[in-house]
Amino acid sequence: ELPPIGDRPYFQRAIGSDQVVISEPIIGRASGRPLVILAMATPRRDGHPTGIVAGTLDLASARLFSDIGLTDARDGSRTLVLDRSGTVLAHPDPARVMGNAADEPGLAEVYRRWRNAASPIHTDGRAVLSSGYLISMAGIPVSDWMLVHLRPQQVALRPLHAAQRAAWLSAAAVGLVAALLATWFGLRVTRPIDKLRDRAIASLTDARSNLAPWPAKWGGELGELARVFQHVEDERERRERDTRALLQQLEAVLDHAQVGIALTRDGRFELVSRHFCDTFGMRKDEMEGMPTREIYPSDEAFAALAERARPQFMEQGFFTGEVELMRKSGESFWAHMRGRAVVAGDMSKGTIWTFEDVTEMRAQRERLTWDSSHDALTGLVNRAAFETLLTEATAQAESEPFCALFIDLDRFKQVNDTGGHAAGDAVLRDIAERLTAQVRKSDTVARLGGDEFAVLLPRCPIGHARDIAEKIRKTVVDYRLDWEGHRFAIGASIGMVRVDGNFDSAKAVLSAADNACYAAKHRGRNCVVVYGD
Repeated sequence: ELPPIGDRPYFQRAIGSDQVVISEPIIGRASGRPLVILAMATPRRDGHPTGIVAGTLDLASARLFSDIGLTDARDGSRTLVLDRSGTVLAHPDPARVMGNAADEPGLAEVYRRWRNAASPIHTDGRAVLSSGYLISMAGIPVSDWMLVHLRPQQVALRPLHAAQRAAWLSAAAVGLVAALLATWFGLRVTRPIDKLRDRAIASLTDARSNLAPWPAKWGGELGELARVFQHVEDERERRERDTRALLQQLEAVLDHAQVGIALTRDGRFELVSRHFCDTFGMRKDEMEGMPTREIYPSDEAFAALAERARPQFMEQGFFTGEVELMRKSGESFWAHMRGRAVVAGDMSKGTIWTFEDVTEMRAQRERLTWDSSHDALTGLVNRAAFETLLTEATAQAESEPFCALFIDLDRFKQVNDTGGHAAGDAVLRDIAERLTAQVRKSDTVARLGGDEFAVLLPRCPIGHARDIAEKIRKTVVDYRLDWEGHRFAIGASIGMVRVDGNFDSAKAVLSAADNACYAAKHRGRNCVVVYGD
């Protein structure tokens, strides 16, 4: 039996959020090993979560950070991974995992300053000399983790010190023989310096595969300087490899996510998951670098989302909502989007988005909404929906008077008794179409049940309402149904009521209209009676 997790902070955070939550490092109750949990709430159709989907990362696994190399036995360097609270997530010494960064030799002072600065996560990296170490720190994208590299100061600066010593010796020698060898030495030195300068500039602009090798065979300070430059270039390439490895790990995580995930910055896609690309019918190399505008059906739709999302980002720090998007084929679809800035309050650092195709869910929701408020046989508004509209109109009747009709079909029972229910259903469908054709677009026709109908006529004077009622009565009287050798004719008894604040409820309005309809029946049917006449 799995241990309960409802009391875990990450569970509480995930169940209350619509974003992926990364837990604080914990000791697994079942495994007893240090873990972090990736968790996300699973919503029901009503938007409330039913639980979470979670996965674990074993911090003690030798494979988790194998690509970055945690230690270098040659010079005493070591690499750590910390979270925002200072907990050690990866360390060359497995016993230090889950320890505190403040206890790490050489790191205490830098860690204290970092904590006092509110533990910022800078993905562009920082480096500082402290406590005998050159300490480099860089944030890991899409997480609250920091990659920390400690190299002994004497090792890090050894090439520079050697270059300084060589430079002093060379300078002293030059001073002794400057008068005799100035011209010769100037020409001799200037040419290699130019070459070294050109090579250094090229290393900043050209691909390494296109560069000539550093002149490592030179002696003196230029040779030392060349070797320092080569060391710096090697370090830069190593860090680039480490960064690429981390990005590959991140892309692997993204590609296995079952929702579309994208990182955008400056109006373009920087990272996209496989599921995200599949949703739009595009390849990753097509989408990465593409303007975000391209997934919207029009400029107006793109601008409308910006206007809609901006207040949510400013007030809540995130955006969530359903948005119409467009696939590469031109097909439109609906997606539920969630967005949050990588750095809270700073959209320039990028925004993480999750997308989920909800086209089918939205259509089903609209069908359910329509079915719950309409009569299945006639397609008219049903009794419950009509009573809701009537209640709202009655509450405002003093300032916006209206009229209501109650219609009962005459001789409908004969149709059912002679032609059967199929004939009766055909009559009801035909009458529903005729009633709808006689009213205004602002009016509402409803089937209350059986052969009873009602019409809501907002902002309609009683004289005009009487004309509409007469048109309805006449179109019903003129109707004929030929059914299996029989010809059926029906009529309509109509009760009408004027509402201008004289009724306190929809029930009272319906009762008055029903009484007027009953009076029409007693006057011989097929007529219109106004309540109170």
